[in-house]
Amino acid sequence: MNVIFFNTIALGDYLVHSRLIKNFKKKYNCNITAVCSPYNSKIISKQKHIDDIILYDKNWSITKKLKCLKKILSKKFYLSIVFDCQKFSMLANFFLKSKFKRGVITSKYKTFFCKKIYFYYPSKLISFFLYDDFVIHPKRKYLEKNYYLPKTWINLLKDFKTETNFKNIYYFNPNKAEENKKNKILKKLKVRKYVLFHFDYKWVDLKNINSHLLSNLIFFQKKINATLILTSFNNKSYYFSQLKKNISTINSTSLKINKKNNLKIFHIENPNIFLQERLIASSNLNISCHSGIVVHGSGANNKKIIDILNYEEIKYQRCWAPLKNYFIVKKSFPKSQNSINSVFSEILRVRSKI
Repeated sequence: MNVIFFNTIALGDYLVHSRLIKNFKKKYNCNITAVCSPYNSKIISKQKHIDDIILYDKNWSITKKLKCLKKILSKKFYLSIVFDCQKFSMLANFFLKSKFKRGVITSKYKTFFCKKIYFYYPSKLISFFLYDDFVIHPKRKYLEKNYYLPKTWINLLKDFKTETNFKNIYYFNPNKAEENKKNKILKKLKVRKYVLFHFDYKWVDLKNINSHLLSNLIFFQKKINATLILTSFNNKSYYFSQLKKNISTINSTSLKINKKNNLKIFHIENPNIFLQERLIASSNLNISCHSGIVVHGSGANNKKIIDILNYEEIKYQRCWAPLKNYFIVKKSFPKSQNSINSVFSEILRVRSKI
């Protein structure tokens, strides 16, 4: 019995159905093929229940994409699942041979004389030829009510009776890879209790972040009386280059420390996905501007996460967010952008209540 699934986009998209895929293996002892992006493969390649990985990158040449398609079509499947609603995935699903084909279509609407007319991608007519069953996910700005996205995928595949519970959706780093390295880093830094901040490009739109980030981190650290661990991965943003000049950094590969001062604020530079997950798992609180690895790493480890979101993102991101220990701080409002000072004040307020 062969099962194939497509997830060629964001890392979080894979993590929220990782348990569902694992449970297929557990029940049917099937051969599972993943069609995924090179980035997602960093996790998927370490998941022992996944037998084959076929890489796909939307930026590849037509020739390379055709070779990928040929590889997909070389095998017959019992079940094909298109999780990502991407053109290549749907095309491959249409041509491959599989007894069952499942997938996602997206919806939007236009209002005419107070009546909503819905449009679907792909259309329901095309979806009739693509899938024997599908689930509809509203596009971000057309979301009318909250729903828990992982639950829709579980329901889509409920006839396979994998007994996947929507309250337990993650199967992430079960072997605790990089646990030893995490312990070495914390021991070297003499850290036990800490709060983790993950910094990436999503922070750049906060007002005054270039000049006021360090002062806010120092104030926050003293206020909570706990060490701050900062993580980043190839962050080239100006605000972060300025911050790094003033904080001690440890290289995640060599474990060499570049000490700048005696602040209880440390930057761990470019941790791999599994080291990042272990750092998330050991923290008292995780904070990010909706980094997939931090949000879902927190969910997988039942850790508290403060997610810093723009106003227009909140309703949609709640559809993906962990059901427990998930808290939101706004970094914008309908007509204004928050400052870094306001965001840190709100983080402190939220932290005091959780």
